[in-house]
Amino acid sequence: MSRLRAVRKHFWSYVRGVLRGHPGARIESGVKLSGPGRYDLRRGSTVSKGAQMWVGDGATLVLSKGAKIGARTIVNVESGITIGADVRISWEVQLLDTDFHWTSSTSGRVRPHTSPIVIEEKVLVGTRSLVLKGVTIGRGSVVGAGSVVRRDVPPGTIVAGNPAEPVGEVADWGSAVS
Repeated sequence: MSRLRAVRKHFWSYVRGVLRGHPGARIESGVKLSGPGRYDLRRGSTVSKGAQMWVGDGATLVLSKGAKIGARTIVNVESGITIGADVRISWEVQLLDTDFHWTSSTSGRVRPHTSPIVIEEKVLVGTRSLVLKGVTIGRGSVVGAGSVVRRDVPPGTIVAGNPAEPVGEVADWGSAVS
């Protein structure tokens, strides 16, 4: 891509951010932001081409500085999702803080169907992963491609699989990711 073309692409992404009420955030083409909830897309954050987000009534999606949501990613927020600084979410990931339905136990107790997701700073989430309600992914962790994360991930842990299980540790992925 030529330098001029890259500048144009970024320029229009910033314009879309301003027009949607998020100055300083980059919103690429084809992004759908819907629902009655609140979007807090901070300066320096990026939402890539074709991402679809829905934020429910009374819920908030926070995308911190330097965080990036990949192409064609789906984010559904019923209670709240917080994405920390410098997080990289790959393409076609799903973040779902709700089951979309209620279930009950054998005793008749209705189980909660929604719970917030927190992704702390400097986390990598691999392509086509699924992060489910109530999960906290600790600072500096890595989620392998295609993983289903249904439990908390400790800081600095590499998880993979369905369900996601620890497979290693990482000290820092710092400058290797831009």
